[in-house]
Amino acid sequence: MLVSALNAHLNITSEDLENGRVRLCMVCGPEWRNEVGLIHGGAMAILLDGAMGRATARTLANNETCATIHLSIQYLTAARTGTLCAEGWVQKRGRRIAFLEGECTGDDGTVHARATGTWMIR
Repeated sequence: MLVSALNAHLNITSEDLENGRVRLCMVCGPEWRNEVGLIHGGAMAILLDGAMGRATARTLANNETCATIHLSIQYLTAARTGTLCAEGWVQKRGRRIAFLEGECTGDDGTVHARATGTWMIR
């Protein structure tokens, strides 16, 4: 599978795991901190959307494509620094819609965010 230009630009690594899961990781230095010194939630959103989208893409036929149509993220605890990793997996895939779940964790295994999403397949 191709590496996205965004992932390359942000130094996001991607790993295809067993059972169709995908893990994306990114080192979050000071440039990812918001005004109060925490890692911006957008960093977690990029990782979750990317991991879940790639998990969807792994189910596609050669002539199909997919796109996020809904993403909901629950931020559970703040992240301050270090590497964040998001895992995404397909909960259910139909002919034209896929339902995904994901989690974003820190270096110590703390779950910082959980997500659900819907992807259109065409």
